[in-house]
Amino acid sequence: MAIAKVKKVEFIASNQHKKAILEEIQKSGVFHISDISDDFETTINDNELSDLQQSELLFANANFAIKVLTPYEKKKGLFPDPITLTEEELVEKAKNVNIKDITKKCTEQEDAIIKAKNENAILNEELKVLEPWKNLKTSLKNRNGSDNYASIFVLIKATNYEKVVKDVIEITNLSSIEKVSDNEKDIAAVIIFDREYEKEIKKILVDNKAVEAELPETDTLVKDYIHNTKEKIHSNEKQIKESEKELEKLAKHLDDLKILHDYLLWDQDKLNSNRKIGSTNYTFAIKGWMPEKNIPAFKEKLQKISNEFELTEITPTENETAPVIIKNSRVTNPFETLTKMYGLPKYNELDPTPYLSIFFVIYFALCLTDAGYGILMFVATFMALKFIKLGEGIKKLVRLLMYGGIFTTIIGILFGGWFGLTAEEVPAFLTYTTASGEQFFLLQQINAVTNPLAVLILSLALGYLQILVGIFMKFIHDFKTGNKLDAVLDTGTWAFMLTGIAVFVLGAAGVLPTAEIGKWWVIAGAALLILTQGRASKNIVGKFFTGVLSLYGLVGYMSDVLSYSRLLALGLATAIIGLAVNVIVNLAGGIPYIGWLLAAIIFVGGHLFNLLINTLGSFIHSGRLQFVEFFSKFMEGGGKEFTPLERKTKYVFIKQ
Repeated sequence: MAIAKVKKVEFIASNQHKKAILEEIQKSGVFHISDISDDFETTINDNELSDLQQSELLFANANFAIKVLTPYEKKKGLFPDPITLTEEELVEKAKNVNIKDITKKCTEQEDAIIKAKNENAILNEELKVLEPWKNLKTSLKNRNGSDNYASIFVLIKATNYEKVVKDVIEITNLSSIEKVSDNEKDIAAVIIFDREYEKEIKKILVDNKAVEAELPETDTLVKDYIHNTKEKIHSNEKQIKESEKELEKLAKHLDDLKILHDYLLWDQDKLNSNRKIGSTNYTFAIKGWMPEKNIPAFKEKLQKISNEFELTEITPTENETAPVIIKNSRVTNPFETLTKMYGLPKYNELDPTPYLSIFFVIYFALCLTDAGYGILMFVATFMALKFIKLGEGIKKLVRLLMYGGIFTTIIGILFGGWFGLTAEEVPAFLTYTTASGEQFFLLQQINAVTNPLAVLILSLALGYLQILVGIFMKFIHDFKTGNKLDAVLDTGTWAFMLTGIAVFVLGAAGVLPTAEIGKWWVIAGAALLILTQGRASKNIVGKFFTGVLSLYGLVGYMSDVLSYSRLLALGLATAIIGLAVNVIVNLAGGIPYIGWLLAAIIFVGGHLFNLLINTLGSFIHSGRLQFVEFFSKFMEGGGKEFTPLERKTKYVFIKQ
């Protein structure tokens, strides 16, 4: 597949049909609107502005209510069914939601909860302060003393208490120290003394790191004050529970609120599009992009609204780039996720998705190399796709992982990876003995642990092949879009040279009888590079030396090929961690009585951890090989995504 062809179009129609036409544009979802302000005035009229403000207010209220009520929603199971409606049903249901009443009740109950929680936070802190003083025999009225004497309520470290008492008495005999409570750390005490010694006594307390307690002034005893405070806390907790019950009742409206949210999302997108639409007293104009194949059907739909419109194809400006739509078959479209992670290709570039797909899943499988893990991954992703409603983006990612599971199973069988087990640990009928005397699983061809060199050669060969594919893709792109002679002399000569090296290596390794052909092919390729790569130089010496130096580019290509050795490293990591888990399982199994249980837990937990951590590593490193080693050979990237005015949803699945 390739990048879909899009055309720049201009649409002009009567203002009286503007609302209905925008509705149809959004419903069709095929019109990428561009800003038209360079050619037309794009102000929003008063009615449109009022509608937009009203829609934004309702949208904010719906968001607020959903956020408040979600924690109180009744659980619907591990995988609840999503809200699934037709577009018509969504519109009808959204219009019947009493958002004003729901928002008002949510606000009242949330305010009551916040107020009660805040008050309780203050009261609980107050209780902590009052706790040491609960045995005080007098009230806290006039707690600061009188004109003649002063009183201080203080917490003194237990280790410093005797010293404080001694120092206070030395200053004045006209003092009293009453111990109210004590524990291993602090002693709560009331010090009463002649006010003229206040400064000296406070200095003693500071020097001994005593802390003056900030107590409320009250007529009641502290224990009664604490009792009253606890009553207030209890009352607030009761209020919180009552408000939460009310919110639980309101939570039954959550589905309706989510429906309204998505309807208002449509509404705002449509109303905001007015900022890009040109207007006169009688007409409005839209410029943008449409897929070429959708233009005839779109015209037919508009004719049902009115014949008073003009839709014409126009030529883009010199510096204008078309937005990009990448279209792939059902099999390869999950890999669009990877392409979009990197960034879209430019409109005139090749879509890399179908070319990276087979390489990615093979690399992913080589990083895992365990058939048991592959089967688990396939079953889990297949069940998710079968029984769980997933958004389109998540569905693509899950399907991609399902493909990874299939290829991991195949590679795992060929490599003998079965939950880190060795062939000696399984029944004999599941194994066979090779000519060299090594015991293999049925269908196993390579043991990566005992023969890593074979896996390394395979990894490098796949890397060389992918880089060669990337260079040929660059040649095709340059030949189609640029100077054909430059494409042949630049990219074409490198494609010729690297193909020759592959032919020579295969011949030298005895895989093909092409060693002699390959040798002369490489010599011819080197000669072509020397003769062509310096053609921009002005003199013959410069041409020659530039051509010779261009051969240094081989170092870069070989360096890229070496990056694929990570496939061996990650594959070995999966296998060795699996082996280590099994060793620990065997050790745990020897523990009396509970050994079997521990062994089962370690086996399941250990292999699940190995699967998850190495699936992540496989995805990241296989993706990196695409982005860094493959894409860099042919794709510049930086394409602008095709973003039509359409009916997007966050909570509701639309039935077609």
